[in-house]
Amino acid sequence: MTAFHSSHIGINGSLRRARELFYWPGMNDHVKTFIQRCATCREVDPAQPKLTFIPHTVPSRPWAKVAVDLFVVDRYGYMVTVDNMSNFWEVDRLDSLTSQSIIQKLKPHFARHGIPDTVMSDNGPQFVSAEFSRFSQNWGFDHVTSSPGYPQSNVKVENAVKTTKRLMAKARQSAGDPWLAFLESSEILPAKGSRPVRCNVS
Repeated sequence: MTAFHSSHIGINGSLRRARELFYWPGMNDHVKTFIQRCATCREVDPAQPKLTFIPHTVPSRPWAKVAVDLFVVDRYGYMVTVDNMSNFWEVDRLDSLTSQSIIQKLKPHFARHGIPDTVMSDNGPQFVSAEFSRFSQNWGFDHVTSSPGYPQSNVKVENAVKTTKRLMAKARQSAGDPWLAFLESSEILPAKGSRPVRCNVS
Protein backbone atom coordinates (compact mmCIF):
# COMPACT_ATOMS: atom_id res chain seq x y z
CA MET A 1 0.00 0.00 0.00
CA THR A 2 2.97 2.32 0.36
CA ALA A 3 2.98 2.85 -3.43
CA PHE A 4 -0.14 5.02 -3.39
CA HIS A 5 0.49 6.58 0.02
CA SER A 6 4.10 7.60 -0.54
CA SER A 7 3.20 11.31 -0.47
CA HIS A 8 0.94 10.95 2.60
CA ILE A 9 -1.92 12.75 0.87
CA GLY A 10 -4.66 11.55 3.22
CA ILE A 11 -7.40 8.92 3.13
CA ASN A 12 -9.48 10.34 0.27
CA GLY A 13 -6.51 11.02 -1.97
CA SER A 14 -4.96 7.61 -1.30
CA LEU A 15 -8.27 5.88 -1.99
CA ARG A 16 -8.60 7.68 -5.31
CA ARG A 17 -5.05 6.73 -6.20
CA ALA A 18 -5.61 3.11 -5.15
CA ARG A 19 -8.75 2.80 -7.27
CA GLU A 20 -6.75 3.86 -10.32
CA LEU A 21 -4.27 1.03 -9.79
CA PHE A 22 -5.86 -1.84 -7.86
CA TYR A 23 -8.99 -3.52 -6.62
CA TRP A 24 -9.57 -6.18 -3.98
CA PRO A 25 -12.51 -6.98 -1.71
CA GLY A 26 -12.57 -4.69 1.34
CA MET A 27 -10.02 -2.34 -0.23
CA ASN A 28 -11.57 0.85 1.24
CA ASP A 29 -11.42 -0.45 4.81
CA HIS A 30 -7.88 -1.77 4.35
CA VAL A 31 -6.62 1.53 2.96
CA LYS A 32 -8.32 3.56 5.71
CA THR A 33 -6.86 1.33 8.42
CA PHE A 34 -3.39 1.50 6.87
CA ILE A 35 -3.45 5.31 6.73
CA GLN A 36 -4.89 5.68 10.23
CA ARG A 37 -1.85 3.74 11.47
CA CYS A 38 0.67 5.75 9.42
CA ALA A 39 3.13 7.27 11.90
CA THR A 40 4.10 10.15 9.60
CA CYS A 41 0.49 11.21 9.08
CA ARG A 42 -0.35 10.97 12.77
CA GLU A 43 2.61 13.14 13.78
CA VAL A 44 1.88 15.93 11.31
CA ASP A 45 -1.92 16.03 10.98
CA PRO A 46 -3.78 18.41 13.31
CA ALA A 47 -4.97 16.86 16.54
CA GLN A 48 -8.48 18.23 16.30
CA PRO A 49 -10.34 19.56 13.26
CA LYS A 50 -11.52 23.14 13.51
CA LEU A 51 -15.08 24.19 13.00
CA THR A 52 -16.24 24.62 9.41
CA PHE A 53 -16.38 28.25 8.36
CA ILE A 54 -19.10 29.81 6.23
CA PRO A 55 -17.68 29.98 2.68
CA HIS A 56 -17.54 33.09 0.55
CA THR A 57 -19.85 33.41 -2.44
CA VAL A 58 -18.46 31.33 -5.32
CA PRO A 59 -17.39 33.59 -8.22
CA SER A 60 -19.01 33.13 -11.63
CA ARG A 61 -15.73 32.50 -13.43
CA PRO A 62 -12.24 31.18 -12.63
CA TRP A 63 -9.64 33.61 -11.33
CA ALA A 64 -12.18 36.36 -10.67
CA LYS A 65 -11.40 36.20 -6.97
CA VAL A 66 -8.12 34.94 -5.54
CA ALA A 67 -6.70 34.72 -2.06
CA VAL A 68 -3.04 35.09 -1.13
CA ASP A 69 -1.11 34.18 2.02
CA LEU A 70 2.49 33.79 3.15
CA PHE A 71 4.24 31.23 5.32
CA VAL A 72 7.77 30.20 6.28
CA VAL A 73 9.24 26.67 6.30
CA ASP A 74 12.88 25.96 7.14
CA ARG A 75 13.68 29.70 6.97
CA TYR A 76 12.36 29.99 3.41
CA GLY A 77 9.36 32.17 2.63
CA TYR A 78 6.54 30.87 0.45
CA MET A 79 3.38 32.35 -1.02
CA VAL A 80 0.17 30.46 -1.79
CA THR A 81 -2.37 31.89 -4.24
CA VAL A 82 -5.78 30.19 -4.48
CA ASP A 83 -8.55 30.67 -7.03
CA ASN A 84 -11.79 30.87 -5.03
CA MET A 85 -13.86 29.20 -7.75
CA SER A 86 -11.82 26.17 -8.78
CA ASN A 87 -9.50 25.87 -5.76
CA PHE A 88 -6.58 25.87 -8.20
CA TRP A 89 -3.54 26.89 -6.20
CA GLU A 90 -0.09 28.21 -6.91
CA VAL A 91 2.93 27.89 -4.61
CA ASP A 92 5.88 30.25 -4.93
CA ARG A 93 9.16 30.29 -3.07
CA LEU A 94 9.97 33.92 -2.32
CA ASP A 95 13.35 35.59 -2.45
CA SER A 96 12.25 37.75 0.49
CA LEU A 97 9.09 38.53 2.43
CA THR A 98 8.67 41.98 0.88
CA SER A 99 5.96 43.63 -1.18
CA GLN A 100 8.28 43.72 -4.18
CA SER A 101 8.97 39.98 -4.03
CA ILE A 102 5.25 39.19 -3.73
CA ILE A 103 4.34 41.48 -6.62
CA GLN A 104 7.00 39.91 -8.85
CA LYS A 105 5.47 36.47 -8.20
CA LEU A 106 1.87 37.63 -8.67
CA LYS A 107 2.47 39.35 -12.00
CA PRO A 108 3.23 36.10 -13.93
CA HIS A 109 0.17 34.43 -12.38
CA PHE A 110 -2.03 37.31 -13.49
CA ALA A 111 -0.43 37.25 -16.95
CA ARG A 112 -1.20 33.51 -17.29
CA HIS A 113 -4.66 33.35 -15.75
CA GLY A 114 -5.94 36.90 -16.11
CA ILE A 115 -6.10 39.82 -13.69
CA PRO A 116 -8.58 39.01 -10.90
CA ASP A 117 -11.40 41.31 -9.95
CA THR A 118 -10.53 40.83 -6.28
CA VAL A 119 -7.40 39.81 -4.39
CA MET A 120 -7.86 38.86 -0.74
CA SER A 121 -5.05 38.83 1.82
CA ASP A 122 -4.38 39.32 5.49
CA ASN A 123 -3.17 42.61 6.94
CA GLY A 124 0.52 41.77 6.77
CA PRO A 125 2.83 44.73 6.13
CA GLN A 126 3.61 43.41 2.64
CA PHE A 127 -0.04 43.73 1.64
CA VAL A 128 -0.93 47.02 3.31
CA SER A 129 2.13 48.82 1.94
CA ALA A 130 1.95 51.75 -0.47
CA GLU A 131 3.79 49.60 -3.04
CA PHE A 132 1.10 46.91 -3.02
CA SER A 133 -1.61 49.58 -3.13
CA ARG A 134 -0.02 51.05 -6.27
CA PHE A 135 0.17 47.56 -7.77
CA SER A 136 -3.56 46.99 -7.24
CA GLN A 137 -4.40 50.38 -8.75
CA ASN A 138 -2.10 49.98 -11.76
CA TRP A 139 -3.32 46.45 -12.51
CA GLY A 140 -6.98 47.26 -11.86
CA PHE A 141 -8.02 44.84 -9.13
CA ASP A 142 -9.69 45.41 -5.76
CA HIS A 143 -7.57 44.46 -2.77
CA VAL A 144 -9.57 43.24 0.23
CA THR A 145 -7.99 42.38 3.57
CA SER A 146 -9.35 40.06 6.22
CA SER A 147 -10.32 41.31 9.65
CA PRO A 148 -7.20 41.82 11.81
CA GLY A 149 -8.74 39.78 14.60
CA TYR A 150 -10.13 37.08 12.36
CA PRO A 151 -7.67 35.98 9.64
CA GLN A 152 -9.56 32.65 9.31
CA SER A 153 -12.21 34.53 7.34
CA ASN A 154 -9.91 34.00 4.35
CA VAL A 155 -10.53 30.26 4.76
CA LYS A 156 -9.63 29.07 1.23
CA VAL A 157 -6.06 30.24 1.43
CA GLU A 158 -5.78 29.31 5.11
CA ASN A 159 -6.63 25.72 4.17
CA ALA A 160 -4.21 25.82 1.23
CA VAL A 161 -1.38 26.98 3.50
CA LYS A 162 -2.14 24.26 6.05
CA THR A 163 -2.21 21.61 3.33
CA THR A 164 1.01 22.87 1.75
CA LYS A 165 2.87 22.96 5.07
CA ARG A 166 1.53 19.54 6.05
CA LEU A 167 2.60 17.96 2.76
CA MET A 168 6.05 19.56 3.04
CA ALA A 169 6.44 18.23 6.58
CA LYS A 170 5.36 14.73 5.56
CA ALA A 171 7.71 14.77 2.59
CA ARG A 172 10.57 15.86 4.83
CA GLN A 173 9.87 13.15 7.39
CA SER A 174 9.57 10.42 4.76
CA ALA A 175 12.48 11.71 2.62
CA GLY A 176 10.04 12.35 -0.22
CA ASP A 177 9.78 15.09 -2.81
CA PRO A 178 7.35 17.83 -1.68
CA TRP A 179 6.66 18.92 -5.26
CA LEU A 180 5.47 15.40 -6.14
CA ALA A 181 3.31 15.53 -3.02
CA PHE A 182 1.74 18.77 -4.27
CA LEU A 183 1.10 17.15 -7.65
CA GLU A 184 -0.70 14.21 -6.07
CA SER A 185 -2.45 16.26 -3.41
CA SER A 186 -6.20 15.95 -3.13
CA GLU A 187 -6.69 17.51 0.29
CA ILE A 188 -8.02 20.69 -1.35
CA LEU A 189 -10.77 19.61 -3.71
CA PRO A 190 -12.17 21.42 -6.75
CA ALA A 191 -15.81 22.31 -7.11
CA LYS A 192 -17.74 19.77 -9.16
CA GLY A 193 -17.33 20.45 -12.86
CA SER A 194 -14.37 22.78 -12.41
CA ARG A 195 -10.82 22.20 -13.58
CA PRO A 196 -8.86 19.66 -11.50
CA VAL A 197 -6.82 20.73 -8.52
CA ARG A 198 -3.27 21.42 -9.62
CA CYS A 199 -0.42 22.98 -7.76
CA ASN A 200 1.83 25.11 -9.91
CA VAL A 201 5.18 25.64 -8.24
CA SER A 202 7.61 28.39 -9.13
